Amino acid sequence: MLTRSLLRTKIAQILYANIRNGKSLQAFDDELQISIKKSYDLYYMLLLLPQEVASMAHREVDSYASKLLKTDRNIKPIANLAEQSFVKLLAANEDIVRYVRDNSISWLDYKEVLEELYRRLKSTPFFDKYIKEEGLDFDTEKTFWRRFYRSPEIFGDNFQDFVEELSLYIADDLEITLSFVDKTISHLPHDDTATSYPMLPMYRDDNEREFVAKLAHTVFLKGDQYEPMISKIASKWDVERINKMDMVLMKMAIAEFKEFPLIPLDVTINEYIEIAKYYSTEKSYIFINGILNKIAKDMLADGSMEKIK
Repeated sequence: MLTRSLLRTKIAQILYANIRNGKSLQAFDDELQISIKKSYDLYYMLLLLPQEVASMAHREVDSYASKLLKTDRNIKPIANLAEQSFVKLLAANEDIVRYVRDNSISWLDYKEVLEELYRRLKSTPFFDKYIKEEGLDFDTEKTFWRRFYRSPEIFGDNFQDFVEELSLYIADDLEITLSFVDKTISHLPHDDTATSYPMLPMYRDDNEREFVAKLAHTVFLKGDQYEPMISKIASKWDVERINKMDMVLMKMAIAEFKEFPLIPLDVTINEYIEIAKYYSTEKSYIFINGILNKIAKDMLADGSMEKIK
């Protein structure tokens, strides 16, 4: 599930946080794994939202039914939301049931967040369209939830603040995790096979897991060895004055140059340029681009890097 771009960002964040603090490799690795797992937990927490919304719809229907004086309000659309086939199939999925149980993932402590989300949902244009639908089949329900997860009205600044309060490790993960959830529900089948339909794995495969460990460990253990290479190119700069995040990103790129011959140079350089645009200073990406291109050229010339085409 976690893309290489996100995995590189996770490594950069933990490396940056651990600069010169004397942590052991094990402590560094433990923190990195926590960061990665927190992102995966968020994926499952978001997948629980349809169940929570359906529960709130149930409560609203029950509250309406208990009133002595009924209004002429049409409660049927809310009742339909409470009883959606899609929600029931998703709630019965074995992967979701197992993961949230084994990792104690729940919305139990976030009642106010859910209530605000439910209020926002009912004010969206796509909810208004949903309650006017004549035939609420499975595809209509699925479309409803895909619009839900894509909605900036629901997952705007307030929800982003909530995610940041959950954990600083996932402060920047909401947008991409919502896209993973959207991808998941778009493929959920409309039959009993939905209960055994696999959710996205944390890592795409063992190669991805090995990529993370090798890149992170290489930079943690050998990163200081790369500083002379950087200072040689950045001759007008005192290495101590180079932005710390820029230094982390350049060390990671050099590690990729050396340790991953199958990753094209331009892919590596572009990845760290993009991370720099988001996490470093305004013009860092220009500086990093120039330094990395020159280092790559020198490494190819002296044979210290080999790229398999």
